[in-house]
Amino acid sequence: MKDKIGIITNRLVYGFTFAFLYQIVIGIATSLLSLPLTGNIQDLISGVEQIDSNEGPWLVAWWIASTIIITVMALLIIRYKKYLSPYKGEKDIEIPPKITALTAIIIGATISFLFFLLDTVIGFIVETGSKTDVSAIYEAALIGDFTPLVVSLIFSIIAGFIIVGVASKTSKVKEITKDIGLQDITNIKQVFNKTKTQKTTLSSTIGQRPGALIHVGEQKVDKVIINLMEYDAEKINEIDNATVEDCLESKNKSNVSWVNIVGVHDANIIKTFGDSFGIHSLHQSNIMNTELRPSVEIHDDHILIMLKMPHYDTQTGKLDLEQISIVLAENHVLTFQEIEDDFFDEIRKRLRENSGSIRKQKTDYLVYSLVDAIIDSYFLVIEKIGDLTEDLEEELMKNPTPETMQTIQTLKRRMISLRKAIWPGREIINSLERDSTALITDYTRTYLRDVYNHTIQVTDSIEGLRDVIGGMLDTYLSSVSNRMNEVMKTLTIIAAIFIPITFIAGIYGTNFSYVPELQWEGSYFVMLTAMAIISVAMLAWFKKKRWL
Repeated sequence: MKDKIGIITNRLVYGFTFAFLYQIVIGIATSLLSLPLTGNIQDLISGVEQIDSNEGPWLVAWWIASTIIITVMALLIIRYKKYLSPYKGEKDIEIPPKITALTAIIIGATISFLFFLLDTVIGFIVETGSKTDVSAIYEAALIGDFTPLVVSLIFSIIAGFIIVGVASKTSKVKEITKDIGLQDITNIKQVFNKTKTQKTTLSSTIGQRPGALIHVGEQKVDKVIINLMEYDAEKINEIDNATVEDCLESKNKSNVSWVNIVGVHDANIIKTFGDSFGIHSLHQSNIMNTELRPSVEIHDDHILIMLKMPHYDTQTGKLDLEQISIVLAENHVLTFQEIEDDFFDEIRKRLRENSGSIRKQKTDYLVYSLVDAIIDSYFLVIEKIGDLTEDLEEELMKNPTPETMQTIQTLKRRMISLRKAIWPGREIINSLERDSTALITDYTRTYLRDVYNHTIQVTDSIEGLRDVIGGMLDTYLSSVSNRMNEVMKTLTIIAAIFIPITFIAGIYGTNFSYVPELQWEGSYFVMLTAMAIISVAMLAWFKKKRWL
């Protein structure tokens, strides 16, 4: 409680300080420009509406100037807020020492817009024409009307929260607006993801007991979604947004039950399913740890398979490796995903339409289909990266830029991530195919050998693309070096041509009192002719030597 009251007190001081200083600025600007200024985005709106008049351009110009003033004042107040804070228990907020002009405009425009919304909301409560300056507050208080004082306090508190909230995002805005290259576009999405979710790292598990249910990784969904499909050769029952009780009831049925859980951050749900379906506590912990290496655990009554499913965005160049955990038992299959987007729609379609033999087989064939879809998803990502690689090769041959090198480096990291994700897949598929567990039939093992071949093919494709991208980096460096050599060769040739010409000009620029040629008529033209002959002769010689 003390902390909350202290923070509100601080916000009141910040907001009051900001409003007081900014009202002084608006008053000075109003006097100088003789314009009705509001001090928020309403000035821009009015300026655009009156753009054809004399006042319109001045209002727009004032809004741009006020945006910069707002930014400077807000950042200075937050940077030095420890000198203004009555409550010292609040953490300091880091403000970058230097920001770009675009960052300043974004921060100032955001504050201006929020103040406009605040004024609008207060306008619905307070009567039109009411004043909240010091004299109006004092005069109203003398007659027992404390409404202007309350409005002023509320405005100052909210204003304090606005400038602290917006100014504290300066570092992120600066990171977003620093460049517009491929890598920075990728970073934009990463920055927004960080503002929405909190990422837990492996360091959070240090010292914890074995099997402690701690989510490691980024929480990618707000709410856990559970979908249930029950089927046999004759009928199918599908429940979207199923309850835990629905899934537990399906456990003892003789048909095949596929429970798909989207979201692995809720320890209670993981524990409920784990305990009910006989999953060891260590495996429950592994399901919640999205940064583990892909692996397989084979037991008598169930098999736990952990794989990585790639998601590649060609627009941003971002590669996400989603962890998919699959639990195979005699009559049920549990799949744990991080996000709802997957490559299982074709499998669901085959189940609904009873296409092929999938409805006639047991849970092992469903797991084979899921694993096959995960492995095949790598082909789609490799195809997208391959297309981008072809475009980069053309760019390398025509006009490589520093952004080209950034893209190549990004692709190299993407290929390393893909290789780390798919490489253990060979061991996993090989274990499923060769282990003598009764949960996998000989019929399904035949198909698993095909998945193993796909895994080898994906690995070979990734290795090939890695070599191509590595060669592209060498090509880029060679291309830049060749361009530099061409520039140096051109400059050297020009300098070489001008050396004898400069020598001649230097002779006739000396200060000797007696130079015979200076008295000849036409000597100037003879000198120019000699210079021209030397230049042409040197160019011809360079051409003969194939230096040009």
